[in-house]
Amino acid sequence: MKVLVISSNTLPASPSGPAYVAGALRRAGHEVEVYESLFATDLRAELTGKLKAFQPDVAGVSIRLVFGDSQDPAAPLGTRHADLRPRVKEIVDVIRQQSRALIVLGGPGFNYYARDWLNYLDLTYGIRGEGEVSFPLFLQRLSEGGGDPGQVPGLVTYKDGSYHDAPPSRVDDLDATALPAYDLFDLEQYAARGVTPAIFTKRGCAFRCTFCPYAKLEGSRYRLKSPQRVLAEIGGILPHTSARRAMIVDNSFNVPHRHAVSLLEAFSVSQMDFAWGTGDLKPVGVTPDFCRRLEDSRCFYTCLAFESASDTMLQRLGRGYTVRQVRAALDALSRSAIPFSGSVMFGAPGETPETVAETLAVVRDYNFPNGVWFTIGVYLWTGYQDIVAELIQAGQLDQRELFTGAVYLSPGLPYSYLADLVADLRAHPGYAVQVNKPSEEWMLAL
Repeated sequence: MKVLVISSNTLPASPSGPAYVAGALRRAGHEVEVYESLFATDLRAELTGKLKAFQPDVAGVSIRLVFGDSQDPAAPLGTRHADLRPRVKEIVDVIRQQSRALIVLGGPGFNYYARDWLNYLDLTYGIRGEGEVSFPLFLQRLSEGGGDPGQVPGLVTYKDGSYHDAPPSRVDDLDATALPAYDLFDLEQYAARGVTPAIFTKRGCAFRCTFCPYAKLEGSRYRLKSPQRVLAEIGGILPHTSARRAMIVDNSFNVPHRHAVSLLEAFSVSQMDFAWGTGDLKPVGVTPDFCRRLEDSRCFYTCLAFESASDTMLQRLGRGYTVRQVRAALDALSRSAIPFSGSVMFGAPGETPETVAETLAVVRDYNFPNGVWFTIGVYLWTGYQDIVAELIQAGQLDQRELFTGAVYLSPGLPYSYLADLVADLRAHPGYAVQVNKPSEEWMLAL
């Protein structure tokens, strides 16, 4: 089959999901091309041209986000909220009007809202979970004309008002999956936007964070790629980018510790000319020796995603570490040559001005070479988040609100305090602030 993989993203990010799926489809024998909407200046005309030229049998639309936020000094509290659903609908409308291709949805933004998306777009098929196996299997069933496509793991169908959701499966041997097809993407265009091609080295998460769904979605058992496989993925990227960099987008790069160390050792002795970075380092096992290994392995960037430096909030969030470990990690990074940043989240259940002050007292003790990113408010995506399940059970949240971009903010943070906090943080050099989904109605509710 001829399959067009479409990245519907509108915010700068690596097309890692579409690249992995495109690689799997190509290895399964399909003819694959890609379209990236991020760079579109005239989406309707450009996508129409692509459809006319390629004539795909199937169009796989990857949805990364349902809504997003960006910094804008003219917006409420300096953050502009964007509903990204109309962009996806525009893409689907063009496909319908200009092609007879079967449309299949997927991607992380589809995982949480499968039923909502199919209903919103009046579509029949989508793939939840790890699509590298499920999408090719679904196409195989279609081409054979036999078998029940409903038995494909992760396949979601919505037809004539009837909804069926097959449980996703988890790929145990990640080394056996296809390499991401980054050769199909113009990586120089991404580099011009400051975007580095991304890969993942494992799936699964043993943390039990109350605001995060990954442990339930991917399982608490880690499924690891070998260092040789990770190097093969990086090697597949390098011929197609002059930047010679790769980002690792694991939920927690340094957990399990032995896996991270094995990668760092392999990177250090590799003959390939590349640098790498990660946006999610947990303050667990970040010692001077670990930082030396980061330096030796040509790490050009890392972010310590500690989220809070209040022991009260770390316990409430289920983070699994303490303020002492946060300080130990910051001490080690500060003594290294690694250009690091920090990530902090305010507003989860139990947050008060006192817990915010505890976190800021720690943050202000350190110099972050690449700054600190503060997020205020917790996005509510799915019942897989403990915070969402608790709010629904308490009757404080309707499941249907999630698809519109629901946000939780602790009632312990009044608006007058919040406005001053945002202003104070923004006045500090190197601090960036994102207030999730600010709006006039939202602010009035505080």
